[in-house]
Amino acid sequence: MGALFFVLIIGYIGYGYYDEQFKPLNQPVMKIDGAVFNMDYYIKLLELYTQGQDTTEIPATADNLIEVIEYGEIIRRSSSDLGFAVSEEEVNSELKNSGLPNDKVYRDTMSSMLLASRLLQNYFDPKVPTECEQVKVKALFVESEEIAEIVADKLSAGDDFSSLAKEYSLESITKDKSGDLGWLPKDYTYVFLGDLADSLLKDIAFNLEPGMLSEPTYDGSVTKGIGYWLVEVIEKDEAKGSHARGILLGSRQEAEEIGARIEAGEDFGALAREYSQDSASREQGGDLGWIKQGGIGSRVVIGLALQLEPGVLSQPVVDDSVQAKGGYWLVEVVDRDDSRELDNETRSTIKMRLFEDWVNENRGKYSVETYLTEEQKSWAINRVLKDREQ
Repeated sequence: MGALFFVLIIGYIGYGYYDEQFKPLNQPVMKIDGAVFNMDYYIKLLELYTQGQDTTEIPATADNLIEVIEYGEIIRRSSSDLGFAVSEEEVNSELKNSGLPNDKVYRDTMSSMLLASRLLQNYFDPKVPTECEQVKVKALFVESEEIAEIVADKLSAGDDFSSLAKEYSLESITKDKSGDLGWLPKDYTYVFLGDLADSLLKDIAFNLEPGMLSEPTYDGSVTKGIGYWLVEVIEKDEAKGSHARGILLGSRQEAEEIGARIEAGEDFGALAREYSQDSASREQGGDLGWIKQGGIGSRVVIGLALQLEPGVLSQPVVDDSVQAKGGYWLVEVVDRDDSRELDNETRSTIKMRLFEDWVNENRGKYSVETYLTEEQKSWAINRVLKDREQ
């Protein structure tokens, strides 16, 4: 009986150790079109990608690793569509040179890297020209045509574009760069303009000659970190606070125009539904609900709601805690070249973007399921950190 007891105890302890240390390694973290990637794969990849990293950087890498697995699998599956492949011998050679074990996770990684390198060099590089039409651009973005004209007058008087862009531009890219966007290659402006890729900026710039300043041009696609509120209190209650409605607009000029229409008798709710940029209240005709001191929301709106008497419409009040779309471009082309050479850095940036776009296009072809939980991610990080200590 005693011997059996010890056998059971050992079995129990052994199962507990397996359950804690090894069972999690077999748990799936994601599946791509039937291919399952488990926790063991995830941890080995985490160890590989965090070599040389400070321990504080490991959680950020762990957050991105699911996407790394997905991208790698897409590259391995889709490269053959473009006529590219790598052999077992090539992968074996890379593993040997890198000192990595002959394990699936490392084979996958090497295969993906070899394929990516070949695609970039032999497929995407030939697609990028060595020279193309380019313009050297300065730009700034303001909230209204009135302000755009004021800035244009200052430029005509000899004021410095960069200083004015730093002072007046409400769009983060042009403000941070003091208006100087450098050389923009035609057909590839979207690669270098970031959030402005879909704006009218590129169209304006390529229609100007060197030394020309554009007319103030409205662009409703650009987001800026400022807006203007019109607020009206419907009723007040000692316990509930103020029941208010509001309209968030893109400029003081627009807010003044909408305010005048409300004062002239137009329906507040209808105007809110048509013009307000506050997504939370727009469909409710601008209804902001009951607002109390210390409540959640814009400090500007709370302040107005508590100060105004019922039935009184506020003047337009600026709020730099919100985002609103719309404003006016002023663009100046400093120089233009119809066949300017693309330097190596610019070509590499374009080439990498074409590659990324190709990967993203192929993402939609595969079924992707992610199972990784925050608890599993923390367990994986702790496992990697513990292995480092040994």
